[in-house]
Amino acid sequence: MNHRFSVLTLALSLAIPFASSAGAQNLVDFREAIRTAEPALLTVTVSPQDRDAAVARRNDADQAEQDNEQPRKGPRIEFFNLDGQAMRPLLNGRQRLLAGARPQQTRSAAFAVAPSLLIAVLDSDVQNVQVTNRHGEDLVGTVVAMDYVTGLAAIKVDQSLESSLVVSVAATEPGMPVVAAWLDEVLKTDAGMISSHPIASGSGVGMTPEIDFGGSQPMTGAAVLDVDGIVVGAMVPSRDGGLVCARAADLRRLIDAASGDQPHNLKRGLVGIQFEGGGPLVLEVSPDSGAAAAGVKAGDLIKKVDDFAIRDAADVVAAVASRRAGDQVEVVVRRGDESLTIAVELGEHPQQRINRASVDTGVIQMEQAFELKDGKLV
Repeated sequence: MNHRFSVLTLALSLAIPFASSAGAQNLVDFREAIRTAEPALLTVTVSPQDRDAAVARRNDADQAEQDNEQPRKGPRIEFFNLDGQAMRPLLNGRQRLLAGARPQQTRSAAFAVAPSLLIAVLDSDVQNVQVTNRHGEDLVGTVVAMDYVTGLAAIKVDQSLESSLVVSVAATEPGMPVVAAWLDEVLKTDAGMISSHPIASGSGVGMTPEIDFGGSQPMTGAAVLDVDGIVVGAMVPSRDGGLVCARAADLRRLIDAASGDQPHNLKRGLVGIQFEGGGPLVLEVSPDSGAAAAGVKAGDLIKKVDDFAIRDAADVVAAVASRRAGDQVEVVVRRGDESLTIAVELGEHPQQRINRASVDTGVIQMEQAFELKDGKLV
C-alpha cells in the first residue's frame, strides 16, 4: 500500500456522525481539512546525544543553584547509590534511568505554522532536532523558543517548508467536532468532539479543553483541527503521562515568542500562595512573591482568577498555569465582607519541569535508594 492510497483510505473513514442538540445526526466530513493539513505535517526526532547535552546543561544549572542555597534547618534526607556512595538528591522531580539503561530516541508529531517554523513537543530543552517531512526527507531543526508548561517547542529550519497551517484566534466551544492528524510513517487521524469548556484537569498544563476521541490515543504533538483545517490545539503530555489538548492560545503565544526580535522561552509562573486543604482559602503568602507584593493576605478567599471561576485550590493552580512568568493575572478575593480585585505579577517558578509522555517499556525506575541507620532515615 503506497502512502497516497493510505491517506485516502484514512480520510474516507472520517466522515462520521455527531449528534446535534435536537437529537438528529449531522454528518461531519473532515476529508478536505485533512487534505489541507497533510503537506504541513512532519515528525521531530531527538537523539540521545542531544538529550544528554541538555541534561548536562540542566544539571550544571541545578548544581550552581544548589551551591548558592542557604543551609537548611531541620532533618535532611540524603541519597545513596546501592554501593553506599552519596548522590545528589532528585531535583525538580526529574528521574534518572537505571545505570546501564540505553537512552532512546524520542519522536513527536509536528506541524508547520510558517514557511520555516514548526511546532512540536519536546521532553527536554535540547538545541537541535531532526525534522522529517512526509516524503521522508530529513532536515536540521533549531529550537528557538520553548514553553516549559506545555512542552511545546517552536523549531526553525533553514529551508522553506511545503505548507503551513493557520492557528485559530478563537477558543473552542463544547460540541465542536475536531480531528487529530499526525504523521507516523503514514498519515494517521482520530476524530473526536470538544466535550466541555476548559477545565482544571490536574494535567499540569492549565485549563484544557476536554476532547472525547473515539479511536486510539493521538501521537504527542498531533495537530487538532476543526472541519476547516484550522488548528485549534495540539496534543501534549499531562503530568500523569497521558495526553491533553493545549489550547490555540498556547500555540499563538509560543509563535509570538519565537517570531519576535528577541526569541525567548516561556517559563512557568509562580503566584506565591499556599492554601488550606484543598479549598481556595489562602493559608499563607510566600514572602517576596508576586502575591505578597500585590497585597494578597492569609485568610483571603480566592473567587476568580482572570476569567476562571474558582471552586478549589486546583482551579487556582490551573488558572495560573494558563499564564507565564512575568504575566499579570487579576485575582478576585473575598476579604471579610469586601470583594477585592488584585493585580498579581507572576514570578518565575523554581521548578521548570517539562511534562513527559508515558514510556512504552513501563515505569522508569530511580537509581537512588534510601538508607536506614539505627531505625532512622538518613
